[in-house]
Amino acid sequence: MKYPQFCLFLIVSLFLLGCKHDQTEFAMHDREFTDSVYPEMQYQQQLNLELQKMADAPEIKGLGIRRENENQAYIQQLAANTNTQDQFSQTSLKEEHLQKLTLLRQHYPVQFEQLHSLLIDSDQKMIEFHVKAAGSSGLLNPDFRAWAEAKIAHWTAALNEIQGLKK
Repeated sequence: MKYPQFCLFLIVSLFLLGCKHDQTEFAMHDREFTDSVYPEMQYQQQLNLELQKMADAPEIKGLGIRRENENQAYIQQLAANTNTQDQFSQTSLKEEHLQKLTLLRQHYPVQFEQLHSLLIDSDQKMIEFHVKAAGSSGLLNPDFRAWAEAKIAHWTAALNEIQGLKK
């Protein structure tokens, strides 16, 4: 009589253990996200400044100004959501970003195609950060996770606009 009860207990236990692996396990802290995003935003600011220097193409210059304003608004929202008001200003460019900017600025004026490619790569990276933050192992904070998920549309639109840009 004990054998069927033990089998039932074992089956239920295995089922519950199997279900545990299907649960969402959020693991990312706010700081981990901002430590990834802030350097990329510093890099984007530099790329946007290069767009603004393209005086021979007013629509591209205007895009650079608009992107800079949108990025500033994004940074303010991010800082408010994470209580990291000082972190952005204290963040330095990564070495890889410095190298890319150095190569870009070797030609004066900068080559549009090269700048275009760098902007596309950076926007794609921002989308990746937000997809990861909103995913099953994403941000622990549910409100911040929802904010990051909502920002995917913003970065996708920015990427689409840059991809469609022609000089």
